[in-house]
Amino acid sequence: MKDKPFAVVLSGIGGQGVLFAGRLLARAWFGQGREVALRYVYGAEVMGTAVHAEVVAADAPLLCPFPEAFDAALVLHQAALPEVLPRLSPGGLLLLDAEVEVPAAPSGVRVERRPFVLLAGGGPGDPGRASPLVALGFLARLGHVPLEALLGVASREPNAEENQAFLRRGHALE
Repeated sequence: MKDKPFAVVLSGIGGQGVLFAGRLLARAWFGQGREVALRYVYGAEVMGTAVHAEVVAADAPLLCPFPEAFDAALVLHQAALPEVLPRLSPGGLLLLDAEVEVPAAPSGVRVERRPFVLLAGGGPGDPGRASPLVALGFLARLGHVPLEALLGVASREPNAEENQAFLRRGHALE
């Protein structure tokens, strides 16, 4: 991650907290002294439609903050998957909620499935509003962002203790 920009897309549906989690990730990397770009992508009807937070981090100035491909993708809802798969880099990481079905991952992509929505308390009628935080905690477990940096940023947000608990819950996943 130190030699070239590292691009991540967090994807789900409106109302899941994807944009909030993208902002936390960007601020965590920025707090580590990295160059960071953040972009939100969503349709006109936000609630219930696909939503994406694209975050790019690098140790040198970013020449282009809009990645053509992502090194990692966190997909928390089936509706967001079709927009993400074509842009995942060969050899990339695809983190899926346990309920998201992927017909065929691109060749060479590492797929990890975990119950992010379930661990965030999501159930029937609730899209798992904190599931992106659980997924970020797991991304930290995999070494892509320091957990302490995420916890520090979350400590300055409303509902700090609850958000930190969700990050820790994801970090504890095997």
